[in-house]
Amino acid sequence: MRVGLLVASIGNFGQKGFYNAQEIGLAKELDKLVDEIIIYKLIAEDQKYTEEKVGGCSHTILKMIPSKSYGINGLIDVEVLDKTLDAIVFFSDTQICVPRVYKWSRKNNVKLFPYIGVLESHSTSKLKKVIMDFLFQRNLNVYKKCHCFVKTPTVEQNLRNMGVNDITVTPVGLDISLLHQDFEEADVNELKLKYGFKPDDKVILFIGRLIEEKQPLRMVEIFSQLYKQDSNYRLLMVGSGLLNEVVDEKIMNADLTDVVMRIEKIPNSDIWELYRFADCFVNLNQQEIFGMAILEAMYYGCRVVAWHAPGPDFIIENNVSGCLVNNDSAVIEKCCAQVAVSENAHKRIVQKFTWKSTAVAMSKAMGAT
Repeated sequence: MRVGLLVASIGNFGQKGFYNAQEIGLAKELDKLVDEIIIYKLIAEDQKYTEEKVGGCSHTILKMIPSKSYGINGLIDVEVLDKTLDAIVFFSDTQICVPRVYKWSRKNNVKLFPYIGVLESHSTSKLKKVIMDFLFQRNLNVYKKCHCFVKTPTVEQNLRNMGVNDITVTPVGLDISLLHQDFEEADVNELKLKYGFKPDDKVILFIGRLIEEKQPLRMVEIFSQLYKQDSNYRLLMVGSGLLNEVVDEKIMNADLTDVVMRIEKIPNSDIWELYRFADCFVNLNQQEIFGMAILEAMYYGCRVVAWHAPGPDFIIENNVSGCLVNNDSAVIEKCCAQVAVSENAHKRIVQKFTWKSTAVAMSKAMGAT
């Protein structure tokens, strides 16, 4: 069986070297179950086309295809797709080219399997959100005609309420081959010193793009209260975005410059070190569709405090493998709590959230096994 994986989103989704790319992790496991995989990843129109074999795979090719776009929505030229594929898994969400890909799949007798994590735009622009949510209705008509893969039970239930019946829950997983295997042997204090912290520092870790959706300004406000309670607290923020200057200004105005560290980028191969020495990882995204950083933090035994949202609610067993919250006071309380959840968290990720089980479920639905 020959399978295509299509990623139309243009931006930092799957940025090479700095993100646990979902399409690559999935491909590595599907590669063991099907005859051939072609990954089609759309990139900005001014970039160059490249093609390469995916490491760790026997018969998977990655094609980086320049494409016109509207925001993060790639406007794919369907002629680049191989008409002899048996199936194509489309990381579709609210992408506006879904009807175009569906029409191509019908014409060429290729089974289309949308892979869905979100059903509405989370843009802070009201006009853009209205437009994208309107366009989603076109996608919904396609989803009703396909076997859909979804990332969370919340998306499954919402789609069923909208009249979509053929659904399999296939969660996002970690690519074990990219993870540091001996993390427990690393000395926490040595890692703290490496990044400029003292052994007594209590490090709160925040990882995410500095955009409104990720709530970095709220993180600074919450940290300010934590620091007032205990001056040993430190905040490490990893990421960059449109709010870079605003976040820096807020840190400065709160007189927190000496106790907040900002790192704009860190290679995925090194990020385990942060999870290893951090006392707590905080996710404040109230619309989190999944949360790759949550998976990574839990795998490395870092205590997670996450805002209630579809992804965290699915991943975390509250107060067993992590903590779920719905207000700032609860965030502060759980950050301060000394709760031993690291072993439970690691075990849950290994058992439930690696790409192997998702690839098996998808291959069965596609008729490969």
